[in-house]
Amino acid sequence: MLIEMKPFSNEAYYVFFSALANRTRLAIIDVLKDYPKTILEISEILDLKEKTITDTLKPLVDCMIVDSKKTGKENRYFLNKEIIEPLSEMLAFHVNKYCPGLEKCIPPSKLREYMKHEAAKTTYIEHE
Repeated sequence: MLIEMKPFSNEAYYVFFSALANRTRLAIIDVLKDYPKTILEISEILDLKEKTITDTLKPLVDCMIVDSKKTGKENRYFLNKEIIEPLSEMLAFHVNKYCPGLEKCIPPSKLREYMKHEAAKTTYIEHE
């Protein structure tokens, strides 16, 4: 079964996934999951300097994973739910299916067998 992928730019993928491939940026995403926060609030929660937060946040803002809104004299940063929600769902699916318990991902030999089994199933997709 061939999967037709939409055309993409390797550079765009690299920039997007590079923005996520940093533990501090992932921590910032986690900190912002409940409600918008200022640089000062993020820095206090993560116990990092404001300059570090500002510099580390930039790739997330550049990729529109995080956005900001000026309130008074300061910016409040928040997650772009249009990006984060589908990404979160995809990651949850991946972890639940391929990394149960987060112990380790399925080895390639087992993954091939699993994918053969899954490909043999009839799939129905419901649209709203």
